[in-house]
Amino acid sequence: MIHDILFTLFSSNAELPIENFTIPEVASTFLHPGEIHILEELIRIANQYKEIKKFVQQYGTLNAGLLKPKQQKPTEEPLPQGLYLQAFVDGLELVVKPYRDLVVELEAKYLKRPNLSLMFIFHQVSQYRSLFGFLLQLISGVVTQRIHGCALLPYLQQHCLHGNDANYQAVKTIQKSVYVIFLKQLYGWLMHGKFVDHYGEFFIQQVESSAKASIAAGGAAIVNPPAGHTSVNTSDSASINTELWRYEIRREMLPYYFPASWAEKVLFVGQTVLMCHFDPRQQIADRAASKGSRKGAALAAAAGKDNLWGDHEQQLFRKFHQLQSEENLNVTKFEHLVDEIKEQVTKHMSTIVIEKADLERQLRLMKDFFLLGRGELFSEFLTQTQSLKLLIGKEINDGTTRDLNRALKLAANSINLGEDIEQFSFELPCGIRDGSGEESSFCYETKSAVGHIMLKYKVKWPLHLLFSPRILERYNEMFRFLLRIKKIQHDLLQIWSYQRERRMKHNSEVVQLRNKLMFLINNLQYYLQVDVLESQFAILMSAIANTARQAHDFERIQRAHTIFQANVLSLCFLLTGANSGEPLSGSSLNATTTAGTTTMAGVIQVQENPVLTILDSILSIVDRFCTFCLLCKDPMTKVERNEFLTYEQGFMNHVDSLLKLLIGLKAGPSSAPLSQLLLRLDFNHWFSSNTQSTD
Repeated sequence: MIHDILFTLFSSNAELPIENFTIPEVASTFLHPGEIHILEELIRIANQYKEIKKFVQQYGTLNAGLLKPKQQKPTEEPLPQGLYLQAFVDGLELVVKPYRDLVVELEAKYLKRPNLSLMFIFHQVSQYRSLFGFLLQLISGVVTQRIHGCALLPYLQQHCLHGNDANYQAVKTIQKSVYVIFLKQLYGWLMHGKFVDHYGEFFIQQVESSAKASIAAGGAAIVNPPAGHTSVNTSDSASINTELWRYEIRREMLPYYFPASWAEKVLFVGQTVLMCHFDPRQQIADRAASKGSRKGAALAAAAGKDNLWGDHEQQLFRKFHQLQSEENLNVTKFEHLVDEIKEQVTKHMSTIVIEKADLERQLRLMKDFFLLGRGELFSEFLTQTQSLKLLIGKEINDGTTRDLNRALKLAANSINLGEDIEQFSFELPCGIRDGSGEESSFCYETKSAVGHIMLKYKVKWPLHLLFSPRILERYNEMFRFLLRIKKIQHDLLQIWSYQRERRMKHNSEVVQLRNKLMFLINNLQYYLQVDVLESQFAILMSAIANTARQAHDFERIQRAHTIFQANVLSLCFLLTGANSGEPLSGSSLNATTTAGTTTMAGVIQVQENPVLTILDSILSIVDRFCTFCLLCKDPMTKVERNEFLTYEQGFMNHVDSLLKLLIGLKAGPSSAPLSQLLLRLDFNHWFSSNTQSTD
C-alpha cells in the first residue's frame, strides 16, 4: 500500500486507484480513522501535483501544441503559445523537481525499510501542500487572465511579494526562467536591431498594418527584419523607411515598473542600430570582397572603422549576463545599461550624420525646397505651370504629376540649380486621381493640385531616423501652405502687369483693392519666410553646430530638429489649441529626449485653428478676385460691381477678424514674431481704422 501511495504521489495520471482505500466501507476494515485522514491529505497533495503536471505537459517546450488533456473543459480555449509561457512552465518544472526527488528518495527508503509508516510519508511531503496550492493559484491567474508574453513579468513580480519563504523562492525561480527570454530579446534588439518573437510577446512589436507607412515611404512592406547586414538595396530609401518605422511600443505588454521613457529609449536605440545595418559602404564592401578584389578589402576596412560597438560588445554582453544572474529585479540597472548603450549609439550616429552624410547641406536643401527657401526656383516654377494651368487645374489626371515634375526640372535648369533637383520630385496621392478624394490637405480646402501636391525627397542614409515619413508629412503640409501663398503672390503680380498693360481708367477701385491684397500677401509672405523660417532655421543650425563641437549626441540633433519643426508649424498657424502662434522651447518638448519622431506623433497635432481658417478665407477671396480681374470690363457693369463689393467687404471683414485674433495671440508669451506680423499688416493702424470706419 505504501508503494502505491508513493506511486500516486509521483504519477500525473488522471486516475488514482489509491482513492478506493478512502471509501468508508473499505477504510473502516483496514485503516485507523487517523490513517484515513492522513491518506486523504496525501491524495489532496497528489491531486495538486497532478494539476500542475497537467499544465506543464500541455504547455511545456516539448508538448506545446499537443491535444488538450482529458480533464480540460471542452469550451476552454488553450492559451496562446509563446516563449514566455514555455519559460514559465520550465520554471514550474524546476520548482516541483525537489518534490519529485523527495518521492524517489522515499521510495528508496521504503525498499530498504518496508516498515515505514504512513505518518512518516505524510510528514515528508506535507511541506509541499502550501506550495502546490500557491502554484495552482499562480497557474489559475495565468489561465483566467490569459496572460501573454511580457505581461508575465509584472504578474510574477506582484506575486513575488510573499511572506512565505518557500513561495517566494518558487516565484523567484520562475521569474529567473522567464527573464532569460526577456533579456535575450532585449539584447537582440539593442545590440543588433532584431529579436526572435514569433508569437508577438515582446513590448516592441512589428506594425501589422504597415500600408500607410509603406505609402508614405513610397515602397512595399518588408516581412522579416534584417539579419546583420541586409541584402536590401540601400539606395531605395522606401525600403529602409518601411523597415525602420514598422516597429512600435505596445504599452499593454510593457511591465509597469519600467517607465515609458525607458521603453522609448529602447525603441530608439534599436531603430538606430537597425539603421546602421543598412550601411551602403558595408554592402558594397561585402559584394566586392566576395569577388576577392583589393577594393573590397579597402572598403571593408573603411567600414570597420565606423563599427558601432567595437571592443565594447563583449563588455555589454557580460552586463546582460550579470542581469540574468541577478536574484532580485533591479530596474535601475536596466535603465543604466540602456542609457550606456544609447550614449554610445547616439555618439556613433552623430558622427556619421554630421561628417559622412553632410547633415547641414541636407537641412539647407529641405529649407530650399520644402520651405521655399529658393524663391526664384518656385517663381520660375509657377511661371512654367501657368500656361499648363497645373496648379489651378479644373481636372487632375494621371499626366498632372508628370507635367509638374517636368515644370520643376525646367525651372531648375533655368536658374542653373544643379544636381540637387534629382533628390526631389512631385507626386499626387492616388485618391485624388481616382476621384475618391480621401487624401486632402487639412491646411485648407481646395480642389486644385496645390491642396494635394506632395514633394517627395530621396532621403540619404543614415538620415532616415531624422526624416521619418511622419516628419516628411509635416514638411509637405508646410510646403503646400507656403506654395499656395507663393502662387497667390505670383497671381497678384500677373494681375498688376495685366492692369498696367490695359491702362485701366474707370476701375480705380479694383486697382486699390488689388493693392491692399498685394500689401497683405507680401507682408504675410515676408513674415513666414523671414520672421519664422529664417530665424528658426538659424536656431536649428546653431544647435547642430554646438552638438558637433561638444556633445556628439544624435539625440540632441533630433530634439533640435523636432523643436524647429514644431515652432515653424506653430508660428505658421498650422497647430491647434493654445500652442498655436507660440514657439516652443526645449522644456516644452521633454518627450523629445527619447526620439524626435515619437514626439512629433504625440505632441504635434496638426489641425485647423481660427487664424488659419481666416487666412484660408482671405486666400480664397484673392483667388476669386484674380479671376474676376481678368474678366471684368472697364468700366464695370452693375453685376460686376456687386460682385466686386462682395470681395471688398468680405476682405475687410476677414482682415478685421484676423487682426483681433493676432492681438489676442500677441498677448501670450514669446510673441515677438507675431508682433512683427501685426506691425507690418496694420502699419499706422491703417487696416484697423478703416474697418472701424466702415462699421
